[in-house]
Amino acid sequence: MDDVAGRCAEDVSRTVRGVFAAILPSEETYAVLMSLVTRRIGDALAGRAERPPACRRGCATCCTINVGTLAVEGAAIAGFLRRRLGPDQVRELARRLTAFHDRVRWLDDGERIREGLSCPFLDDASACSIHPVRPLACRAVSSLDAEDCRRAIAARGDDDEGGGAVRMDLLQRAVHESALGSLAAALATRGLDSRRRDVSGMAGVFLADARLAAAYGRGRPVPLE
Repeated sequence: MDDVAGRCAEDVSRTVRGVFAAILPSEETYAVLMSLVTRRIGDALAGRAERPPACRRGCATCCTINVGTLAVEGAAIAGFLRRRLGPDQVRELARRLTAFHDRVRWLDDGERIREGLSCPFLDDASACSIHPVRPLACRAVSSLDAEDCRRAIAARGDDDEGGGAVRMDLLQRAVHESALGSLAAALATRGLDSRRRDVSGMAGVFLADARLAAAYGRGRPVPLE
């Protein structure tokens, strides 16, 4: 498991160097980068024997916890949304996302669960509206039993750290977390802001300002607490 995750992490670091050397920074650039990263992760996980996950469209039990998201992920999400929404819709969604981030910024998972603050990217059917560009932290999570998820979230909401084990694909989690760490380290090496913030705020700030993606690539910190 460590070998697979380690090789993937090394390739992610090389991918960052290659993309930034070849393409000017923009929302499209970061979308290309994240597509290459997720493809590399998919290659690392291909061919393994696995039980099918219990995760299904509309199952949003885990979508009440904080999702640490990098700037390049937020910019890719913003670009995805910008291509699908009109200008007024973009402005309103950016406002709602940053307001939601302000509300959850200092909440731990248990507090957020108790307040019922589900991800603002869930649609009316509790499906993820940004699923093709969802953050690596979301992709890392899987479950072999939906009841495990419900029990774990309930336990976390009750501050019961011992009652929430979830059976999952551990290799999937290890590879995604290793890739995410490598991506953050590669950004930091380039002098770029490598902080992680909830997906709501990280996507919201880029959606609010179409110029931020290029400025971020030149070293501007993300304007987010």
